[in-house]
Amino acid sequence: MELDVHHLRLVQAIGVTGSLSEAAVLLGISQPAVSGKLKRLENTLGQRLFDRGPNTAATPTPTGELLLDRISAVLPLMEGLVRDIEARTTPPGRPRVGGVCSPILGHLPTIVGNRLPGGAGASLFDSGCRELVVDLVEQRRLEVGVVKDYPGFEVVAPACVGTAVVAHDPTLVLLPEDHPLARHKVIELAQLADEDWALPAPDSTRFHEYFHRTCREYGFTPRVRYTSGSYGMTVAAVRNGAVGLSQAACEGHQNVAVRLLADDVLARRFLLVWHRDRVPAGCSRLLVADAAAAYREECLTSPVYSRYLA
Repeated sequence: MELDVHHLRLVQAIGVTGSLSEAAVLLGISQPAVSGKLKRLENTLGQRLFDRGPNTAATPTPTGELLLDRISAVLPLMEGLVRDIEARTTPPGRPRVGGVCSPILGHLPTIVGNRLPGGAGASLFDSGCRELVVDLVEQRRLEVGVVKDYPGFEVVAPACVGTAVVAHDPTLVLLPEDHPLARHKVIELAQLADEDWALPAPDSTRFHEYFHRTCREYGFTPRVRYTSGSYGMTVAAVRNGAVGLSQAACEGHQNVAVRLLADDVLARRFLLVWHRDRVPAGCSRLLVADAAAAYREECLTSPVYSRYLA
């Protein structure tokens, strides 16, 4: 389990205010967002951090008190480290862009460089945490970001952060190339009910919750045998008999069959996020259009997904 600055700020705000609603005001987000973030953190830790009372009151548990005791010392050091690194890696005045893994992320510096005044040479920040990306945009530490979400687990952004959907991205399933289902071009999720799954490690996008909920809707509980920190490890698990998942822009791999999931199951959205005070409305529309074009370009150059598009 990894605790980042975003998690520590959340716990500190709840501990200082003693209330989820007041913590929401302090953090500049909605109370349901605070409640959801706390629940996800507790689920990941396997520990309850606060006992909830009436009117959103929150009292720290022994584990919560332990974390709060350490946060006051650790958080300033972590925030200072981030600032020092940013000061060394980002020249003054150079725009900063970032986001979660997606076909769009690598194009973002060029897109911003072409559209944002003074955007040439924009630096890139790669994160596995979509909430952190939104937070950094809100704090004006990123000019533009790209994040992803899923039906029922949408991104929640403060009023100062603009959002726009860039693409709806289908999901591909990875199979051993000698798997009986590999002869099909499109596979139903229910056909995979008896398989061993290899999934990415849980992160802030809540994909694991989305995946398990969708599988239940299709009448089965998935057996997740492998969780990996990299796409390469997922592919290795598939070569050894598991099934895995991929975004649409997939390169394909030796001894691995890549097939489309039917009915747009387990699809995701890619969204562009920006601070409304830093990016004019006219410019944001151009950025969204450029990001959508970059997504299409990646899909067309994908040897797997381009065949489905054709």
